[in-house]
Amino acid sequence: MRHSPNEIWSEILEELKDIVHQDVYLHQAVPLSVTAETLKLAVPSAYTRTRIEERFRADIQRVLTTLIGTQCALTLIIDESISHGPLGGSDPHEMDSGDFPEQALGQKGTSVASSTPPLPRNQTGLNSNYRFDTFVVDTPNRICHATALAVSENPGRDYNPLFIYGGVGLGKTHLLHAIGNRLSATQPDKKVLYVTSETFMNEYVESILNSGSAQRFRTKYRTADMLLIDDIQFLQRKEGTQEEFFNTFNELHMNSNQIVMTSDRTPNNLENLEIRLRSRFQSGMVAEIGMPQYEMRIAILRQKCRDQGFENVPDDVLSYVAEVVETNIRELEGTLVRVVTQATILRENLTLDFARQVLSDVVVSSPMRDRRVATSKGIQTVVAEYFGIEIADLVSMKRTRELVQPRQIAMYMCRELTQMSYSNIAQAFNRENHTTVIHACKQIESMMEKSDEERQTIVLLLDQFR
Repeated sequence: MRHSPNEIWSEILEELKDIVHQDVYLHQAVPLSVTAETLKLAVPSAYTRTRIEERFRADIQRVLTTLIGTQCALTLIIDESISHGPLGGSDPHEMDSGDFPEQALGQKGTSVASSTPPLPRNQTGLNSNYRFDTFVVDTPNRICHATALAVSENPGRDYNPLFIYGGVGLGKTHLLHAIGNRLSATQPDKKVLYVTSETFMNEYVESILNSGSAQRFRTKYRTADMLLIDDIQFLQRKEGTQEEFFNTFNELHMNSNQIVMTSDRTPNNLENLEIRLRSRFQSGMVAEIGMPQYEMRIAILRQKCRDQGFENVPDDVLSYVAEVVETNIRELEGTLVRVVTQATILRENLTLDFARQVLSDVVVSSPMRDRRVATSKGIQTVVAEYFGIEIADLVSMKRTRELVQPRQIAMYMCRELTQMSYSNIAQAFNRENHTTVIHACKQIESMMEKSDEERQTIVLLLDQFR
């Protein structure tokens, strides 16, 4: 279970990937050493050090402390000999904006398809670690995986667009990158582009502010053979960006270029998105990625051990982590890394007792339960105990008075306390339609507004997990 400075740094970048994956400065840093007290990084210039200090120190410090388990400090050392990535040893601020990966993707003109040269790998936005062979397949994600694989093999044909939705941390981004990586490997002449919807919006705003970059922006996106866009729900209430994406979508679709999107909800539930966009999102394949079952969580943890080189992690530790984290694969993997890292840095034996100690802030104790966490099962147990009913009845199709309200309360608590989507909650309560959960949440919110007594009851139940 060796944990080198490079491995620690990789874990930090992975945890912060949503805010740093395209940052030029942070990816120039080179990890030198790590102890229980400090992580030491080398950077090529004082300017880079200042940028990292201003932008990311607080976030790095937070993740580092979580991984190490103590208040581990971050130290930045200037080493002008560092030559890292496509920018070499030069300061980013000394370069023309066209040299930045995110701004140098397109070619002049607007012609589409095979006439456009493929993007260099470091400019596609793809993470090479996210591949189909590292994605664990099980019942909740089988259909989603199959459609994603089909799209990577025959882009622009059967499932265009492909719209993948599901809760936070269930593997949507992994599949998105896997599609792009497979197409890039099998058809290297294709122009593949991955971005988040926030990046799309920021670059669109930049194209408005800088008149010379407007055509470059359109060329970049509208000449892609495959556009992979993450977290499309971010475009809600962004009217100007929606208009631009609508035109980009139409251009790509008209030329049979593949579009794949992810979201935390279905197109119909993107209420603050233009109807014409929602309609186009539903014109292809809409696939849900569900919550991982216990056996799947164990398989994911074992895959993580193989990927990270974690040696001899006991099965009871893996089982414990799989029980603690039910609904979020990213959190599941991060929890394992946290336990292994602390055992390595603190030179402790990785035992079940040590894992319980490390995760004591995750696993909450109270007089009402021996061990409960904010998961659907934990919430169902608390609600069933409080109202004196059986869990089997709570998740059954029975609609007696003594069951309906507790069931609605439990659904509301799932929405408040977890990152589960409406569809995931419906699945946990054996319901086929997520609108049942939406109705339940509205009913409980209304009840809390009308009755202080009922509100206090729900607050008491919520407090069991806070």
